[in-house]
Amino acid sequence: MNKLLARLGLGLTGLVFFWALECISTNELAKSGVLMAAALPGIAGLFLVLPWLRERPRWFSRTALAIIGLFFLDAAIKGFLRDYFGLRPNPILVLQAIFNTNPAESSEFFRHNGRDLAESLGLLLVAWTGLWLGERWLQRREQVRPAAPWRWRGRLAVGSLLAVFVALHFNPTMAKENPLLFWPIRYLDYREQLAQAAHMEADVARNMAHRSDWQVRYAGPERNTVVWIIGESLNRANMSLYGYERPTSPTLESMRKELIVFRDVVSSAPATMDSLMKMLTPADLNDPQAWNRKPDVLMLAREAGFRIHWLSNQPPNDGWLGLVSRRADEQVFINKGSGRGENNFDGNLLPALETALQDPAPKKLIVVHLLGAHPTYDMRYPSQYARFDTVRDGVMEKLEGADRSAWIRQLRNEYDNAMAYNDYVVGNMARLTMNAAREDNASLLFSSDHAQEVGHTRNHAGQSVADATGYEIPMLVWTRSFTGKSPEDKARLEYRPYQTDQLEHTVMGLMGVRSRYYDARHDILSEDFTSGVFHQQRRINGQPYQPRTVAYNQN
Repeated sequence: MNKLLARLGLGLTGLVFFWALECISTNELAKSGVLMAAALPGIAGLFLVLPWLRERPRWFSRTALAIIGLFFLDAAIKGFLRDYFGLRPNPILVLQAIFNTNPAESSEFFRHNGRDLAESLGLLLVAWTGLWLGERWLQRREQVRPAAPWRWRGRLAVGSLLAVFVALHFNPTMAKENPLLFWPIRYLDYREQLAQAAHMEADVARNMAHRSDWQVRYAGPERNTVVWIIGESLNRANMSLYGYERPTSPTLESMRKELIVFRDVVSSAPATMDSLMKMLTPADLNDPQAWNRKPDVLMLAREAGFRIHWLSNQPPNDGWLGLVSRRADEQVFINKGSGRGENNFDGNLLPALETALQDPAPKKLIVVHLLGAHPTYDMRYPSQYARFDTVRDGVMEKLEGADRSAWIRQLRNEYDNAMAYNDYVVGNMARLTMNAAREDNASLLFSSDHAQEVGHTRNHAGQSVADATGYEIPMLVWTRSFTGKSPEDKARLEYRPYQTDQLEHTVMGLMGVRSRYYDARHDILSEDFTSGVFHQQRRINGQPYQPRTVAYNQN
């Protein structure tokens, strides 16, 4: 067993080497370490415990070198791609680049990135050389020490680790981290996504062929700009704009007189895609499949003559949302990472918004999709926004009084930090919109896809399907046409009940787009809005929603 442990030590040391050089993340180090700890003894160990294989000691050495070397190669490739993309790469994005690149572009890529490739290759050669030297040293050391006979416990350990290695592959996440399977599995995922997207696009195109049936007409001003900011995982109970005791939204509070802040809005779903599908299309809780039969907001905007910008800090999507975003005339995706677990900050979208606002088109719809406060919370803000990490205040006292764990209390601090940074981002986007093209009619709508439970009602942080904390979101509007209205007019709007599966009606109302799919009774800004419908029909997790905003109790 000592032989196996010695080789495992070499392998883990190499992985730590790549981790220290930021080629792989802590999460990748842990997963690769677990796989190596099972694979190396489980596979190479067979060459020590099976009699007919023990007669071939070189096979054991070569197998151990091959397994460890493969993990090192995987780490080096990931390191290069991380440097190239600036984040942990989205494997689907990499495959898209590979399969959509011609030979000339490939040549340019290698010429342009030759230095980075050489550095990654150099690191790999250093690791491989160290591994080979370590293996030679171990071989010489073992030659002067006779090998002890394998007892039943050692054989059992090897067999058990081999079984563990096989069992790990029943976990899709772990299976995808196997260096031999990483890219083949991603390739299959990529092909499946392409097939699904093609099928989905064909369905939508077939169902949307008769555009004259939409009866689209434009009823707005000659020049009109609408900015729609879609936040992520934001609970209004954690915004000082809504009465939270921590100062998490000072920027928006300073603009309070100019904003319509809706007090009673809930999302239609506690998850991003399900919620967005109902926000951007005529699909709603009563007809969730309508997105496939009826035009979405971007289709209607384009039909009405709007120029569309889609700005996103979410990863590019090849599914339904990808189809929607590709309808935009201009698309900006700043998050080239492996998903929402990467820390590209939403504030990096501010220059893109400023550029979009300068577009001379008379009618513009600008959709901004943020990462907001999506877990992991501490990756959503720069270090200067870690404002609540060491604060001892009433929030902490209430959480302790409700027996929340230290871990949940820390996550609440990080969540509030993310909320404070989101306030900075949204507030500055609002200011940019207010200051741009003052002669134009301009509007800004901000809402979140869903909310988040962070110790509000239980010892949990994350999505909340059955409880209101997963649905109670902020929503606010600034519109130049409302400037100068009385406080009474504003209050009358702010306390209207609403659910975001009808939000497309409000967006179309702001744009001045009328069609057979627009219903003023579901436009929260319209004089014809019907509050009674929402009092009766709002549902969360299939059950009637009871208006409330819980902060700490469990009742």
